[in-house]
Amino acid sequence: MLESRLPRSRWSVVVAYALLAAVTQLLWVTFTPITTAASQAWNVSVDAVGWLSLVFPLVYVLLSVPFGLAADRWFRGSLLIGGALTAVGALIRILPGYEYALIGQLVIAIGQPFVLNSVNKLAVLYVLPEQRANAIAAGTASLFVGILISTVSVPFLLTWQGMPAVLWSQGAISVIAAVAMGLVLRKASVLEVDAAAEASSAFGFSAIATLWSQRWVSLLLFAGFGIFITLATWLEVLASAIGFNAQQVGIGIGVMTAAGIVGAAALPRWALRGQRARVVVLCSLVASVLLLVGLAVGMPQWMFISLLAVCGFLLLADLPVMLSLAEAKSEPKSVGAVTGLLLLFGNLGGIVLSLIVQLLLGNRIVAIGVLAVVAILILPAVRWLQTAPSKIQSEKIEMM
Repeated sequence: MLESRLPRSRWSVVVAYALLAAVTQLLWVTFTPITTAASQAWNVSVDAVGWLSLVFPLVYVLLSVPFGLAADRWFRGSLLIGGALTAVGALIRILPGYEYALIGQLVIAIGQPFVLNSVNKLAVLYVLPEQRANAIAAGTASLFVGILISTVSVPFLLTWQGMPAVLWSQGAISVIAAVAMGLVLRKASVLEVDAAAEASSAFGFSAIATLWSQRWVSLLLFAGFGIFITLATWLEVLASAIGFNAQQVGIGIGVMTAAGIVGAAALPRWALRGQRARVVVLCSLVASVLLLVGLAVGMPQWMFISLLAVCGFLLLADLPVMLSLAEAKSEPKSVGAVTGLLLLFGNLGGIVLSLIVQLLLGNRIVAIGVLAVVAILILPAVRWLQTAPSKIQSEKIEMM
């Protein structure tokens, strides 16, 4: 009798959210592995096709904070809007022509902050406190699952039945994910222990205070997530000078992403105990420096793949680890806004560092050196990374 009255986490909501979040990333990188083929099919430049992916981080930086506020004030409505925009944008891309692909990507990019900024708020509303790190890990790891699936499947679908096969299949998956999210939100109720956090009428000073107390998290996300995005974008160019071809780099990126999925899913819960979060972040930055040194001076293929795997495992785990720390220290009414602000710094790091490396590609060693210097300079900030409250570390809550 007592056990039946205890609150239970709504894992169906987490699963539906993970599917929708994965779809947003699947749509984001649709054209990355087929840039040349897409430019030929639409008779546009390679740079024009590149903008189909670049609009996502640019729009995210602009809309992350206001859409984080929306997650706090009107959680279900904002998440449903994000799902609807994702599905509508994917369907618009099916229309023939580059201009419809660009319009569709813009619509999806506008919906993406509604979805991604909801991960911590969703954990607060639907998952018990001691299980929230697992929920955040699942929602975050799904992002990289979407990237990996898109990278692997899109070239195959293009070869099989051309661009329509790519766009129609992704459009169908997007509609399914949006509908599933809507149905689950309609049926699942929030946990009574945090029902009051479902909506908040104001941003308040608590979110600002929380973010300021975790300013080092913002800087570490800027550096760590920024380095990962930059490596994923420019690795082929940076590695070609030391003898690695496009196929080898593609395998390396695939291994890095797959290892990142495992790290993002497995490490956050473990990292919330004691000082382990600092260990994870510190090791991710050190591994990044070692990889960058190897890219500069050269290394055998086995070391190249191994370092990419280690970097992916640790760097991609940094995001859910830091989001879990933020959730543990945030007021429930402002957790969406804090999530939006933290993800803003991560995406901003990707934009800034990628652009810097792009400008320095004429001098490969200098470009690599800039990334290494960023990682080294941010290392001291790890010591100021605040750990989770003792109530989270204990992994239990008292039920009376």
